[in-house]
Amino acid sequence: MRRAPRTYRAGLARCDITPPVGIKLAGFASRNEPSAGVYRPLRAVAVAIDDGKTPILILMAEWLGFYDKTDRVRARLAEATGIPGRQIVLSGTHTHCGPAVREADVERHGALNEDYLAEAIDRMTACAAEAWASRREAVLRFGKGRCAVARCRRKPDPGNPPKVFRPMLPHDPGPVDHDVPVITIESAPGDLRGVIFSYACHPTSRGGLEIGGDYVGFALERVEAGLPGAGSIACFLQGCGGDQKPRPVDPLGAVFGNRTVEEVRQIGEELGDAVLGALSSGPLDAIRGDIAVAQEMLELHTEPVDEPRARALRAAGEDYQRAWAEQVLSALKQGAPLSTVVPYELQTIRFGRSLAIVTLAAEMSVEFSLRLKQELGGDFAHVLPLAYTNNIIGYVPVKRQIPEEGYEVWDANMYSKRTGPYVQTTEDQIVRAAKGGLGAVAPEIPRHA
Repeated sequence: MRRAPRTYRAGLARCDITPPVGIKLAGFASRNEPSAGVYRPLRAVAVAIDDGKTPILILMAEWLGFYDKTDRVRARLAEATGIPGRQIVLSGTHTHCGPAVREADVERHGALNEDYLAEAIDRMTACAAEAWASRREAVLRFGKGRCAVARCRRKPDPGNPPKVFRPMLPHDPGPVDHDVPVITIESAPGDLRGVIFSYACHPTSRGGLEIGGDYVGFALERVEAGLPGAGSIACFLQGCGGDQKPRPVDPLGAVFGNRTVEEVRQIGEELGDAVLGALSSGPLDAIRGDIAVAQEMLELHTEPVDEPRARALRAAGEDYQRAWAEQVLSALKQGAPLSTVVPYELQTIRFGRSLAIVTLAAEMSVEFSLRLKQELGGDFAHVLPLAYTNNIIGYVPVKRQIPEEGYEVWDANMYSKRTGPYVQTTEDQIVRAAKGGLGAVAPEIPRHA
């Protein structure tokens, strides 16, 4: 006899966070002109869930990410809802056509638009409070679709093994994660109230000067249009897409290129259709068990400065490489300390043994997702790795990629003025912490709760 689904209390809300035209856009270092229009408005979505003992709040925004605004936003949400900050997940979709919000953007784009920031945070706080206040009895279910939008962007350089080309080029044999995890939020009678879905791919199918959410925005639109009833809300949570880009318009193309708005819409609708297909493919698995949350602040480590490399780049590197080299070499000359420590937040959320969520505060390579799902799959019915959460620290590659170098390994850390790439043990450190968080929070919960 099948058990009745576990009921939780859940609420959802959404709000508009479209910035004013003229704001600087974040994501592409070479783009410094003000925005010139809007091809699709930006949104934030809040989802509040509790089991009667442990509440969680997820806030998604069509921003590059929350980065150094994490503590500020969490404090506001905690004040508005009473949920502790450690139980709040902030997720950026990572659109590259959204507003500059990081202090790191000031160097490239000038002063941030503080009026917009304050208004957007006010709106997101009100959105979270609405989601919390609207909680009512709900059943959660998990399903999975498939979508082939993503492509690996790290193409091996046959003339310089084991290195990859510095430009980001399509590499079809490279690792991808085409799973589309789907969580439904239903009323106890079975009416669909909302859908959370995820995918692991950079939203960089379009650049330019128009504000928009890239393929994610169109996917959200497609899903909501296809849900039964009026008022259902869709929420997207970005996966481990740090080394993934949307496939070229020409499947045989040697470069990724820049899509038109209509072409962006097409791949967004392809992802949306994958979500809707998962919902219609048959019964989804009920999510059961008590909610348990763990948070840990790790200390990741980078390699010490490679002085010969730094000297060579100071003499003949690109602008950002020369700036990095000048900073680290000057510090070494003056005897100033150069920290190799990078603080990094990791959260885990589990629903009994039915679902494990791992939030990762970086642009994570896709192999983190593949490994976590494989290694945690024996303990949990479903595993949902999320990247681009909370105070994003930049890129974190897997161990295998470090000798290959490339943007995700070296260049991104130069932009962040770090001493070098991450040490070889970083991947294992993060995976070990994820397992520890999930195993330590509620070991008494039986496997099939």
